[in-house]
Amino acid sequence: MRRLVWGIALAWMVLAASPLSAQGDKVKGEKLYKDQKCSMCHRIGTAGAKMGPELTKVGATRDRAWLEQYLANPKAVNPKNKMPAVKAKGQDLDDLIAYLLTLK
Repeated sequence: MRRLVWGIALAWMVLAASPLSAQGDKVKGEKLYKDQKCSMCHRIGTAGAKMGPELTKVGATRDRAWLEQYLANPKAVNPKNKMPAVKAKGQDLDDLIAYLLTLK
């Protein structure tokens, strides 16, 4: 059991240091947010709709790991959720998350 825990910890450290976990480009992420029409449901400041949760301060309340899990499968976090999984994958998803984390 102890080896498994250490193995998982080591894997996290390797992933955190690897280019695969790049922080993303917040400018590209903001463009992706607009291109994917996220504002049809979500509001940032005074722009957007109120159907989905307000995202103005999402970066102050959520971290990268939570956003990665949630955006990939919102129903896994909350089975009653009406939000579909985001279509962004890989670098695009990193970019979107980088943008969302700037919203504080």
